[in-house]
Amino acid sequence: VAPANSSDPDRPTRTSSGRVHPSRDPKLPPALGPNPAKVVVIVYSDFQCPVCARVTDATHQIAEEWPGEVRVEFHQHALAMHANSANAAVASLAAHRQGKFWEMHDVLFAHQAALDPESLAAYAGEIGLDMTRFRHDSGDPVLRRRVKQEGALADHLGATGTPAFLINGRLQVGWGSWQGFRGQVQQELAAVNDLLAKGTKLAAVHALRAKALAKDDAAFAAYKAAVIDPTTRATRTSARH
Repeated sequence: VAPANSSDPDRPTRTSSGRVHPSRDPKLPPALGPNPAKVVVIVYSDFQCPVCARVTDATHQIAEEWPGEVRVEFHQHALAMHANSANAAVASLAAHRQGKFWEMHDVLFAHQAALDPESLAAYAGEIGLDMTRFRHDSGDPVLRRRVKQEGALADHLGATGTPAFLINGRLQVGWGSWQGFRGQVQQELAAVNDLLAKGTKLAAVHALRAKALAKDDAAFAAYKAAVIDPTTRATRTSARH
């Protein structure tokens, strides 16, 4: 697949293959792409972070570069320095419960200067959410705990700033360029294809690569429990139905 064409190194042109679908399971992180996947890209992001706003097109596009092979997951890292980021994160997860995380994701990043509660409710209405349900879910302490837990895991794994990325467990903090990011994913995809050619099963690839790429055993254990195990359980549950 050829690189997306763009004169802006941060903003690739978005394409649509028709083969990349969002996760509809609200218990899992918002995601684009298959489960299992050859490469899982975790994006740790903060809705008030200006650099995070610059990578929204890259977040969408990376799964489209290799449809059916790459999965991108959005994980919350609402930094304490940003007064409205936690509320925005909860609002995005409330939208996720209605199957519209990515619509809310784009609206929030497009309006970073207005993430007060009134504005969040207005955006929910604009994207067509059930407002009674949205207000209820926005006040659900379960979602606020989820935001805090995802941020705590990011810190534990060394992703102390935003944006940060884990590519099959390999950590990158900060943003360089679209081509650099794409190249890292392509390099990991090649490593995975080599494993598959040697007989490794796709379902085992993520854990094998994450263990090899994690900074230490404790980091791998935390990553496996929070990232790999939930999606593995979801795959098994889906297979039974």
